[in-house]
Amino acid sequence: MTGQFIPAAARRWKRIPQEAQGKILANVWCGNCRDSVQIVLETAEIESKVLILKGKCKTCGKDVCRVVEPEN
Repeated sequence: MTGQFIPAAARRWKRIPQEAQGKILANVWCGNCRDSVQIVLETAEIESKVLILKGKCKTCGKDVCRVVEPEN
C-alpha cells in the first residue's frame, strides 16, 4: 500500500486476495485516457460499506478512483 488508508479501508483491502488486488488496480477507468488503465494507489476510504480507492492514472497522471462493492 502507498499513501493514506483509513483503518477500516486498510482492513478491508487486506482481506482481498493479492491476485484480486492486482486485477482491481489494473482495471480503472480514466476519463482523460478514455480507457481502462492502472491506478497508482494513494488513498482508500470506506463510504456506505463501499471501498473507494483513489490515486493517479499510471498513463497520464490524472486523478482516478476505483469502487469496490461491499462484501455481502
